[in-house]
Amino acid sequence: MKRYSLIFIPQSEGLARTLRIAQWHIGVCAAVVFLFFVSCGLLGLTLTKLIGRNRELAEAGAVNARLRSDLEGQAKQIEEFAAEMDSLTGFEAKIRDLTGMPPRRSPTDDTRQGGQGGEEQVAYEGGLSRMSFLLAGRLAPTWTLPALLEEVRYRQETFSELIDHVTREQERLAATPCIWPVDAPDMWISSGFGNREDPISGKRAFHDGADIVAPVKSPVMATADGVVTEARWDGGLGWVVTINHGHGYKTRYGHNHKLLVKKGDKVRRGDVIALEGSTGRTTGPHVHYEVICNGENVNPYRYLVR
Repeated sequence: MKRYSLIFIPQSEGLARTLRIAQWHIGVCAAVVFLFFVSCGLLGLTLTKLIGRNRELAEAGAVNARLRSDLEGQAKQIEEFAAEMDSLTGFEAKIRDLTGMPPRRSPTDDTRQGGQGGEEQVAYEGGLSRMSFLLAGRLAPTWTLPALLEEVRYRQETFSELIDHVTREQERLAATPCIWPVDAPDMWISSGFGNREDPISGKRAFHDGADIVAPVKSPVMATADGVVTEARWDGGLGWVVTINHGHGYKTRYGHNHKLLVKKGDKVRRGDVIALEGSTGRTTGPHVHYEVICNGENVNPYRYLVR
Protein backbone atom coordinates (compact mmCIF):
# COMPACT_ATOMS: atom_id res chain seq x y z
CA MET A 1 0.00 0.00 0.00
CA LYS A 2 1.37 3.34 -1.00
CA ARG A 3 2.11 5.83 1.70
CA TYR A 4 2.78 9.53 1.46
CA SER A 5 4.87 11.67 3.77
CA LEU A 6 4.10 15.28 4.56
CA ILE A 7 7.04 17.20 5.98
CA PHE A 8 6.23 20.36 8.05
CA ILE A 9 9.23 22.71 8.39
CA PRO A 10 8.74 25.59 10.84
CA GLN A 11 9.90 29.08 9.80
CA SER A 12 11.40 29.67 13.18
CA GLU A 13 13.79 27.47 14.96
CA GLY A 14 12.55 24.00 15.68
CA LEU A 15 12.55 20.48 14.38
CA ALA A 16 10.80 19.49 11.16
CA ARG A 17 7.89 17.09 11.53
CA THR A 18 6.83 14.31 9.20
CA LEU A 19 3.24 13.01 8.77
CA ARG A 20 2.82 9.72 6.96
CA ILE A 21 -0.57 9.17 5.29
CA ALA A 22 -1.88 6.10 3.54
CA GLN A 23 -3.48 6.43 0.08
CA TRP A 24 -6.91 5.41 1.34
CA HIS A 25 -6.75 8.22 3.91
CA ILE A 26 -6.49 10.71 1.08
CA GLY A 27 -9.55 9.16 -0.69
CA VAL A 28 -11.62 9.32 2.46
CA CYS A 29 -10.68 12.95 3.06
CA ALA A 30 -11.50 13.83 -0.53
CA ALA A 31 -14.89 12.10 -0.26
CA VAL A 32 -15.65 13.94 3.00
CA VAL A 33 -14.74 17.26 1.46
CA PHE A 34 -16.91 16.51 -1.61
CA LEU A 35 -19.87 15.49 0.54
CA PHE A 36 -19.41 18.62 2.63
CA PHE A 37 -19.62 20.90 -0.40
CA VAL A 38 -22.57 18.97 -1.83
CA SER A 39 -24.40 19.22 1.50
CA CYS A 40 -23.70 22.93 1.68
CA GLY A 41 -25.13 23.37 -1.81
CA LEU A 42 -28.26 21.38 -1.03
CA LEU A 43 -28.73 23.27 2.23
CA GLY A 44 -28.39 26.60 0.44
CA LEU A 45 -30.93 25.55 -2.20
CA THR A 46 -33.36 24.39 0.50
CA LEU A 47 -32.94 27.63 2.42
CA THR A 48 -33.60 29.62 -0.76
CA LYS A 49 -36.80 27.68 -1.39
CA LEU A 50 -37.90 28.12 2.22
CA ILE A 51 -37.27 31.86 2.06
CA GLY A 52 -39.28 32.08 -1.17
CA ARG A 53 -42.11 30.02 0.29
CA ASN A 54 -42.17 32.15 3.42
CA ARG A 55 -42.33 35.24 1.24
CA GLU A 56 -45.26 33.75 -0.72
CA LEU A 57 -47.04 32.80 2.49
CA ALA A 58 -46.52 36.29 3.87
CA GLU A 59 -47.92 37.84 0.70
CA ALA A 60 -50.86 35.39 0.70
CA GLY A 61 -51.50 36.20 4.34
CA ALA A 62 -51.60 39.91 3.55
CA VAL A 63 -54.01 39.30 0.67
CA ASN A 64 -56.13 37.03 2.86
CA ALA A 65 -56.22 39.68 5.57
CA ARG A 66 -57.37 42.29 3.03
CA LEU A 67 -60.03 39.93 1.71
CA ARG A 68 -61.17 39.17 5.24
CA SER A 69 -61.39 42.87 5.99
CA ASP A 70 -63.27 43.50 2.72
CA LEU A 71 -65.72 40.69 3.43
CA GLU A 72 -66.37 41.94 6.94
CA GLY A 73 -66.95 45.43 5.56
CA GLN A 74 -69.33 44.07 2.94
CA ALA A 75 -71.18 42.06 5.59
CA LYS A 76 -71.61 45.23 7.65
CA GLN A 77 -72.90 47.14 4.62
CA ILE A 78 -75.37 44.36 3.86
CA GLU A 79 -76.60 44.45 7.45
CA GLU A 80 -77.10 48.20 7.22
CA PHE A 81 -78.90 47.79 3.90
CA ALA A 82 -81.10 45.09 5.43
CA ALA A 83 -82.00 47.45 8.28
CA GLU A 84 -82.95 50.13 5.74
CA MET A 85 -85.05 47.57 3.86
CA ASP A 86 -86.89 46.68 7.07
CA SER A 87 -87.52 50.39 7.64
CA LEU A 88 -88.85 50.81 4.10
CA THR A 89 -91.13 47.82 4.60
CA GLY A 90 -92.64 49.44 7.69
CA PHE A 91 -92.93 52.78 5.89
CA GLU A 92 -94.76 51.13 2.99
CA ALA A 93 -97.17 49.45 5.41
CA LYS A 94 -98.02 52.85 6.93
CA ILE A 95 -98.58 54.39 3.49
CA ARG A 96 -100.86 51.52 2.51
CA ASP A 97 -102.81 51.95 5.72
CA LEU A 98 -103.15 55.72 5.19
CA THR A 99 -104.19 55.38 1.55
CA GLY A 100 -106.53 52.47 2.15
CA MET A 101 -104.52 50.10 -0.02
CA PRO A 102 -104.58 46.43 0.99
CA PRO A 103 -101.31 45.06 2.43
CA ARG A 104 -99.13 42.91 0.22
CA ARG A 105 -97.18 39.90 1.46
CA SER A 106 -93.56 39.84 0.38
CA PRO A 107 -92.35 36.63 -1.31
CA THR A 108 -89.37 36.69 1.09
CA ASP A 109 -91.51 36.60 4.25
CA ASP A 110 -91.32 32.80 4.33
CA THR A 111 -87.70 32.45 3.26
CA ARG A 112 -86.44 35.02 5.75
CA GLN A 113 -87.56 32.93 8.71
CA GLY A 114 -87.35 29.55 6.99
CA GLY A 115 -86.00 26.31 8.47
CA GLN A 116 -82.33 25.54 8.81
CA GLY A 117 -80.35 22.29 8.63
CA GLY A 118 -77.89 20.25 6.62
CA GLU A 119 -74.69 18.36 7.27
CA GLU A 120 -72.31 19.95 9.74
CA GLN A 121 -69.29 21.50 8.04
CA VAL A 122 -65.96 22.46 9.55
CA ALA A 123 -64.77 25.81 8.25
CA TYR A 124 -61.16 26.39 7.33
CA GLU A 125 -59.89 28.61 10.13
CA GLY A 126 -57.44 30.65 8.16
CA GLY A 127 -59.00 31.27 4.77
CA LEU A 128 -61.97 32.45 2.75
CA SER A 129 -64.15 29.45 3.60
CA ARG A 130 -64.37 30.69 7.15
CA MET A 131 -65.32 34.17 5.92
CA SER A 132 -68.06 32.69 3.75
CA PHE A 133 -69.54 31.03 6.80
CA LEU A 134 -69.15 34.27 8.75
CA LEU A 135 -70.89 36.27 6.03
CA ALA A 136 -73.78 33.82 5.89
CA GLY A 137 -73.98 33.68 9.66
CA ARG A 138 -74.11 37.42 10.10
CA LEU A 139 -77.04 37.72 7.71
CA ALA A 140 -79.07 34.85 9.16
CA PRO A 141 -81.76 34.52 10.31
CA THR A 142 -83.18 37.93 9.37
CA TRP A 143 -81.88 38.34 5.85
CA THR A 144 -79.83 36.39 3.34
CA LEU A 145 -78.24 37.99 0.31
CA PRO A 146 -80.54 36.23 -2.23
CA ALA A 147 -83.56 37.22 -0.11
CA LEU A 148 -82.33 40.82 -0.03
CA LEU A 149 -82.00 40.93 -3.80
CA GLU A 150 -85.47 39.42 -4.20
CA GLU A 151 -86.86 41.92 -1.70
CA VAL A 152 -85.30 44.85 -3.59
CA ARG A 153 -87.00 43.74 -6.82
CA TYR A 154 -90.28 43.25 -4.96
CA ARG A 155 -90.10 46.67 -3.28
CA GLN A 156 -89.47 48.33 -6.64
CA GLU A 157 -92.71 46.78 -7.84
CA THR A 158 -94.73 47.69 -4.74
CA PHE A 159 -93.46 51.28 -4.60
CA SER A 160 -94.32 51.71 -8.27
CA GLU A 161 -97.79 50.49 -7.40
CA LEU A 162 -97.95 52.96 -4.50
CA ILE A 163 -96.81 55.84 -6.72
CA ASP A 164 -99.47 54.98 -9.30
CA HIS A 165 -102.14 54.76 -6.60
CA VAL A 166 -101.13 58.04 -4.94
CA THR A 167 -100.97 59.73 -8.36
CA ARG A 168 -104.47 58.54 -9.18
CA GLU A 169 -105.70 59.69 -5.78
CA GLN A 170 -104.09 63.11 -6.27
CA GLU A 171 -105.76 63.43 -9.65
CA ARG A 172 -109.10 62.32 -8.20
CA LEU A 173 -108.84 64.76 -5.29
CA ALA A 174 -107.77 67.57 -7.61
CA ALA A 175 -110.86 66.81 -9.75
CA THR A 176 -113.26 66.76 -6.78
CA PRO A 177 -114.99 70.11 -6.07
CA CYS A 178 -114.25 71.08 -2.48
CA ILE A 179 -114.26 74.88 -2.07
CA TRP A 180 -116.90 77.61 -2.36
CA PRO A 181 -117.08 79.26 -5.79
CA VAL A 182 -116.97 82.69 -4.13
CA ASP A 183 -115.12 83.75 -1.02
CA ALA A 184 -116.66 86.72 0.75
CA PRO A 185 -117.20 87.24 4.50
CA ASP A 186 -120.91 88.06 4.05
CA MET A 187 -121.84 85.42 1.43
CA TRP A 188 -124.82 83.17 2.05
CA ILE A 189 -127.01 80.61 0.27
CA SER A 190 -130.29 82.18 -0.81
CA SER A 191 -131.71 79.01 -2.40
CA GLY A 192 -130.56 75.43 -1.95
CA PHE A 193 -130.68 72.25 -4.01
CA GLY A 194 -134.01 70.50 -4.57
CA ASN A 195 -137.70 71.34 -4.97
CA ARG A 196 -138.64 74.96 -4.32
CA GLU A 197 -141.03 77.70 -5.33
CA ASP A 198 -139.63 79.40 -8.40
CA PRO A 199 -138.79 83.03 -7.38
CA ILE A 200 -140.07 84.42 -10.71
CA SER A 201 -142.99 82.20 -11.77
CA GLY A 202 -144.02 81.19 -8.27
CA LYS A 203 -144.55 77.61 -9.43
CA ARG A 204 -143.14 74.49 -7.79
CA ALA A 205 -139.92 73.57 -9.57
CA PHE A 206 -136.73 71.63 -9.05
CA HIS A 207 -133.59 73.70 -8.41
CA ASP A 208 -130.53 71.80 -9.69
CA GLY A 209 -127.90 73.93 -7.94
CA ALA A 210 -127.28 76.35 -5.09
CA ASP A 211 -127.63 80.15 -5.29
CA ILE A 212 -124.78 81.83 -3.39
CA VAL A 213 -125.15 85.56 -2.71
CA ALA A 214 -122.05 87.75 -2.43
CA PRO A 215 -121.17 91.37 -3.31
CA VAL A 216 -121.50 92.19 -7.02
CA LYS A 217 -118.37 91.47 -9.08
CA SER A 218 -116.92 89.19 -6.40
CA PRO A 219 -114.36 86.77 -7.93
CA VAL A 220 -115.89 83.46 -8.99
CA MET A 221 -113.40 80.60 -8.63
CA ALA A 222 -113.05 77.13 -10.10
CA THR A 223 -113.72 74.66 -7.33
CA ALA A 224 -111.42 71.94 -8.78
CA ASP A 225 -108.86 71.40 -11.54
CA GLY A 226 -110.26 70.90 -15.01
CA VAL A 227 -110.84 72.16 -18.54
CA VAL A 228 -113.41 74.80 -19.52
CA THR A 229 -115.93 73.18 -21.83
CA GLU A 230 -118.42 76.05 -21.93
CA ALA A 231 -117.98 79.82 -21.62
CA ARG A 232 -120.93 81.51 -23.31
CA TRP A 233 -124.24 83.29 -23.03
CA ASP A 234 -127.23 81.22 -21.92
CA GLY A 235 -130.71 82.74 -21.81
CA GLY A 236 -131.61 81.40 -18.37
CA LEU A 237 -128.17 81.38 -16.69
CA GLY A 238 -126.80 84.48 -18.44
CA TRP A 239 -123.04 84.36 -18.78
CA VAL A 240 -122.19 80.79 -17.77
CA VAL A 241 -119.02 78.74 -17.37
CA THR A 242 -118.92 74.92 -17.32
CA ILE A 243 -115.78 73.01 -16.31
CA ASN A 244 -115.08 69.32 -16.89
CA HIS A 245 -112.90 68.06 -14.01
CA GLY A 246 -112.66 64.44 -15.07
CA HIS A 247 -113.37 61.44 -12.85
CA GLY A 248 -117.06 62.02 -13.56
CA TYR A 249 -117.22 65.57 -12.16
CA LYS A 250 -118.43 68.79 -13.81
CA THR A 251 -119.31 72.17 -12.30
CA ARG A 252 -121.37 75.05 -13.68
CA TYR A 253 -121.32 78.74 -12.68
CA GLY A 254 -124.18 80.98 -13.87
CA HIS A 255 -125.46 84.63 -13.83
CA ASN A 256 -121.90 86.05 -14.07
CA HIS A 257 -121.26 89.71 -14.76
CA LYS A 258 -118.15 88.93 -16.84
CA LEU A 259 -116.31 85.82 -18.00
CA LEU A 260 -112.52 85.63 -17.59
CA VAL A 261 -111.91 82.28 -19.33
CA LYS A 262 -112.75 80.75 -22.69
CA LYS A 263 -113.54 77.27 -23.91
CA GLY A 264 -110.50 74.99 -23.82
CA ASP A 265 -108.71 76.81 -21.00
CA LYS A 266 -107.14 74.65 -18.29
CA VAL A 267 -107.85 75.86 -14.78
CA ARG A 268 -106.70 74.94 -11.29
CA ARG A 269 -108.71 74.96 -8.10
CA GLY A 270 -108.98 78.55 -6.89
CA ASP A 271 -108.39 80.19 -10.30
CA VAL A 272 -110.73 83.14 -10.93
CA ILE A 273 -112.93 82.32 -13.92
CA ALA A 274 -115.57 85.10 -13.78
CA LEU A 275 -117.04 88.00 -11.81
CA GLU A 276 -120.33 87.56 -10.01
CA GLY A 277 -123.38 89.33 -11.49
CA SER A 278 -127.10 89.06 -12.17
CA THR A 279 -127.27 88.25 -15.89
CA GLY A 280 -129.95 85.96 -17.28
CA ARG A 281 -133.13 84.96 -15.48
CA THR A 282 -132.54 86.17 -11.94
CA THR A 283 -133.94 88.44 -9.23
CA GLY A 284 -130.54 89.75 -8.07
CA PRO A 285 -126.76 89.26 -7.95
CA HIS A 286 -125.62 85.75 -7.04
CA VAL A 287 -123.75 82.70 -8.39
CA HIS A 288 -125.83 79.76 -9.51
CA TYR A 289 -123.50 76.84 -8.70
CA GLU A 290 -124.04 73.29 -9.91
CA VAL A 291 -122.11 70.08 -9.22
CA ILE A 292 -122.67 67.27 -11.73
CA CYS A 293 -121.44 63.78 -10.83
CA ASN A 294 -121.54 61.05 -13.49
CA GLY A 295 -124.10 62.99 -15.49
CA GLU A 296 -126.47 63.78 -12.61
CA ASN A 297 -126.84 67.01 -10.62
CA VAL A 298 -126.05 66.47 -6.94
CA ASN A 299 -126.40 68.72 -3.91
CA PRO A 300 -123.49 71.21 -4.10
CA TYR A 301 -123.68 71.81 -0.37
CA ARG A 302 -121.93 68.45 0.19
CA TYR A 303 -118.91 69.87 -1.64
CA LEU A 304 -118.77 73.29 0.02
CA VAL A 305 -115.86 73.08 2.46
CA ARG A 306 -114.81 76.09 4.50
